[in-house]
Amino acid sequence: MGKNWPVAVGFPEGARLIRTAVDRPDYQDAYAMQLRPGMPRDPAAWTGILRDAFPIAAQQDGEALMEVSTAGLDAWASIVVDDEYVTLCSSVQTNALRSRLYWGVVKRIHPFMARAMMARTHRRLALAAEKAA
Repeated sequence: MGKNWPVAVGFPEGARLIRTAVDRPDYQDAYAMQLRPGMPRDPAAWTGILRDAFPIAAQQDGEALMEVSTAGLDAWASIVVDDEYVTLCSSVQTNALRSRLYWGVVKRIHPFMARAMMARTHRRLALAAEKAA
């Protein structure tokens, strides 16, 4: 799996909170990266992927769930950390014409932006782990 760039995956087994966050998702994706030695296993340490703009709504068993709703979208992101990987999961439901139009534009850049933000946070935490070692 990706060491320097996130790869697309299905929701991991530990992604329990996000599976129940949206009733009928219109869009879901997940991207994973392999953890390096010394990197945090607490998903709260990874919330910087979303630039700490969204507070943790729930946390359990290696998963942190954040509500990232905007422009009439019901949108959630979760960070799942297990022994080997960190995974960023997204789930979106559009509720009205405005949100469908908005998501129609945003979903074209969402995969690149999600991967870029995840790679940036992974690099930052990997460098911090190396300095601490």
